[in-house]
Amino acid sequence: MKSPTILALLLPAVTAAAIIAPAGARLQAPDSEVRTIVARAVERAAWGQEQDFGARFRRSMTRRDQRFDGEGEVTEDESRGYIVEPYHGVPYAKLVTRDGKPIAGDDLENEREQWEDFLATIDDPSEPDEETAVVFDKDLLERYAAELVGIRDLRGRPTYVLDFEPKQGKLPTRRRVDHALNKSRGQIWIDRDTYEIARVTFDLTERVRFWWGILGSVSEANGHFERAPVADSVWLASEFDVYFHVRALFSTSRQRETSVWSAFEPITD
Repeated sequence: MKSPTILALLLPAVTAAAIIAPAGARLQAPDSEVRTIVARAVERAAWGQEQDFGARFRRSMTRRDQRFDGEGEVTEDESRGYIVEPYHGVPYAKLVTRDGKPIAGDDLENEREQWEDFLATIDDPSEPDEETAVVFDKDLLERYAAELVGIRDLRGRPTYVLDFEPKQGKLPTRRRVDHALNKSRGQIWIDRDTYEIARVTFDLTERVRFWWGILGSVSEANGHFERAPVADSVWLASEFDVYFHVRALFSTSRQRETSVWSAFEPITD
């Protein structure tokens, strides 16, 4: 199962955050302090990627897909339940329910085919799409200006909250995803004790066009990505929510996707 990308960063919060600093207060932190916080978060993220904790835990996942008309009314609403379990170190999301009922019929047959395809490629998995992959690292963060705006309580843990927005001037556009990254702003919440990324919220500041608008465009996108501690020194994705309004060729889509992970269990040898 692939992890969310930028529209993962790249992300309504599950848990309300009580502000420790006075409401609306902005901490006048020097640039050096912000740089230190971000540098430690990048270092922690790199360590977490090396540990590959996602391949060490079984968990449940619920995904809800909603579609809307031009007036904002829901036209489709579907929920699916999965069991995510690593197999030879690669997480596989097995569909088990649709709209709260066990899968049957075509769903059951499709799941069997998905499993067979997964097994056929397990020894030679495909590489992430470099055009859309997003990694939380120094290169990503260098395109943004950040400001420490407070220390807030998130699920009982003090957390640095930083606003971010694109820097002025020319920004890199080597990949398709760069066009969205360069027009995204939001907040990043960094756990004060561990420097783990706990939450990212984002929205597009302006329309993103693909091939000068010929293939389509994204006129609106916003959402959040959350991570939570599931064991000692282990943080994993706990929620991802994104809304987007997309025009692709001759069709328009307004859609919300929400995924929630829970019931984390370590895999024992």
